[in-house]
Amino acid sequence: MNLDEVRVNIDRVDKEIRKLFIERMELADNVARIKAQTEDEIYKPDREEAIIRKNTEGIDEKLLREYTALIKRIMEVSRKYQYGRTLEIRDCFPYEFDTRMAKPESVAMLKSELYMCDGFSKDRVLCVDNYDEMARLIVDGKIDAGMGVMEEIGKAAEDGLNTALVKYNLYINSCRLIEENGRKLKLVTFSKKLVVDEQDNRLKIMFVCPNRSGSLGSLLCQISDYGVNLTEIHSRPNGETKDWNYEFYAELSLNLLGREAQALIFQLSKETQYLQILGSFRVEE
Repeated sequence: MNLDEVRVNIDRVDKEIRKLFIERMELADNVARIKAQTEDEIYKPDREEAIIRKNTEGIDEKLLREYTALIKRIMEVSRKYQYGRTLEIRDCFPYEFDTRMAKPESVAMLKSELYMCDGFSKDRVLCVDNYDEMARLIVDGKIDAGMGVMEEIGKAAEDGLNTALVKYNLYINSCRLIEENGRKLKLVTFSKKLVVDEQDNRLKIMFVCPNRSGSLGSLLCQISDYGVNLTEIHSRPNGETKDWNYEFYAELSLNLLGREAQALIFQLSKETQYLQILGSFRVEE
């Protein structure tokens, strides 16, 4: 066959694949309906591994990895569809949030960062020595919010602030980009309330991958499948766990009010080892 004849046959096969894909997704819809009623788990790694082993029996070694990758992607797309349908049927989004927030009356900052204070009179800002102290004041209700530098854009995550957000379950509510000596910094305000405004275009999360081959790649594919842009991602080892698994701090370009956005976070919450939302805010493009 010449190249044109090969392409004709590829088109024929692609049409068959499309027909079978639609049929498979109809079956995935049936699975979603049943699991929504029984509250069964959508993602079952052991079952998927068994399916892969069964379906790759007898495959030519030269095609084994490619066919295995194809099966995995089909199952990933099927799960994505099922998570969205489950949210529609059960309305079971696992995170609560407010849609309105009053302006903080009292704010704390690090002494070393007070010169960057934004929107508050400096003489009314409580100065502290570290983010842990600031977070405890927020949790105890002694101040409404904290303000500080989350990270330098494109650099590693700032340990002090990110650690405080995770440890005390605090949430970023606003973000302003500032430039200082050629550095681009994110100055954020955070509190103990997760607030999502319709103008927000960023969601900050921290997640830990399951400790198995390909888990990070699968999670990143999920984000891509929802059409979401990953604007920042940093990692650091968690020394508190025996396996020193890594924590990933990611900023996603999405608004949590959207149904697709909620389906993505719902899926990530089920398929990561651990997921924590760290805030919703707007960043000027």
